[in-house]
Amino acid sequence: MSSAAQAPPVDLRRKALLVLFWFVALSLLFNSLFGDMGLIQGYRQRHLVARLQQEVRTLRQGNDRLAGDISDLRHDPYRIEQIAREELGLSRPGEILFLFQEPEPGATPSPAR
Repeated sequence: MSSAAQAPPVDLRRKALLVLFWFVALSLLFNSLFGDMGLIQGYRQRHLVARLQQEVRTLRQGNDRLAGDISDLRHDPYRIEQIAREELGLSRPGEILFLFQEPEPGATPSPAR
């Protein structure tokens, strides 16, 4: 056997190390992109955090508005009267209440008699 037919052990070891290096490098690259703590998951998490922060801001604004409404109702009797008249159709004793119905959209008005 000639020495050219046999691969020297150094070449075989170098190829094995090169294959191992590329395997580890590609594994790390794949994990850094698609793993639990990878770039894609981080991108999704940042968008989720931004969406949840916006939702929290919206809910806080709603809470502030409701707190203002509660304060109005506790301290302003005219506000309570306004709600009772508009939403419940209540009136004071002796008042005559006129209710007007809005015509339905697309309905033709009936002729006056």
